[in-house]
Amino acid sequence: MRLKKSEDMNQVDVNVNEVLYIGADVHERETQLAIFEPGGTLLQEKRIPTKDLQSYVASLPSKEKHLALESVGFIYPLYDKLRQIPGCEVAVANPKRLRQVSDSKQKHDRADAKVLGNLIRTNFLKRSHMSDLETREKRFLINDRVKYGLRRSELRGSIRWLLKRRGIEIGCDPFSREGRRKLREEVVLQEIDIRLQELELVESIIEKLDKQIINVVSGDEKAKLLDTLPGIAPYTALFLSSAFDDVDRFVDSKHACAYLGLVPSLFQTGDVSFTGHITRDGNKFLRRNLVECARVAVRKDPHLKEFYLKLRRKRGERKALIAVARKMVAYAYWMLKRNQTYEELAPWTHT
Repeated sequence: MRLKKSEDMNQVDVNVNEVLYIGADVHERETQLAIFEPGGTLLQEKRIPTKDLQSYVASLPSKEKHLALESVGFIYPLYDKLRQIPGCEVAVANPKRLRQVSDSKQKHDRADAKVLGNLIRTNFLKRSHMSDLETREKRFLINDRVKYGLRRSELRGSIRWLLKRRGIEIGCDPFSREGRRKLREEVVLQEIDIRLQELELVESIIEKLDKQIINVVSGDEKAKLLDTLPGIAPYTALFLSSAFDDVDRFVDSKHACAYLGLVPSLFQTGDVSFTGHITRDGNKFLRRNLVECARVAVRKDPHLKEFYLKLRRKRGERKALIAVARKMVAYAYWMLKRNQTYEELAPWTHT
């Protein structure tokens, strides 16, 4: 496999039986490509419209192609199209791991494409897990629920602050039925009334999404299993099961907890080794939700409560709740792995 004598970097002269390794730095309008042979020779650098990426990769004269992309916001439709190319393996790089592995001091599209191509060629590419269409739809539903939940909190905080700034006290929870009546009939401020109208609209959307989530969970065997965990409601059950997707991709429960950032960070040099705060990898909203579920679980489940109280005396409430959340994720892993409910798993009999 060699370049043409003219060294035209817009043409690839290869044997059809050769293997191509392609790094693609994808943007909304254009994509920068870097194409390598197995030995590491750069065969081509080319910038093409992103809409033509599928047809261009398919036209390359090789039966076997390995294409590496960095994850972007619109990666799924692009990934699905590229996977349709015969003989083309598509890998999506984990952006965080990509920064850790790459030692390039240059940051531009040509350099990024070369890094991707070389990483997939040398099998050092840290890949993102790509879920199937059904799981993606569940994640989109959960993402909407998260966004509207955050907006609800923002609006409530804004209304509380406006009341405080004006020194207004209404004598009850401003978001109770009586509190809302007083905000409309007694306070009568446009800035509060506008936010209250938006809050009620957001709450109606949340109610609709919650009903949809309950309906999805009723037909999802994995989420139904997780719904049996103490402190877990359908929302969190679907959130966690869609985040796990295929539980077999985790070696054990410790890797599942690490995926959600619930394990302590480790610092080690020579003979010195100590642990720090949790890594906070993965979805921060799921992690926060699991900690709140842990707060409920220790009131409902005597075994988790015993574990929580013992740890709280030593490490404090916050760390104890995080430890309970981590334990619940470990239980969730084994429940999915063994296809058992919480009662069937009976984890307290093994401790």
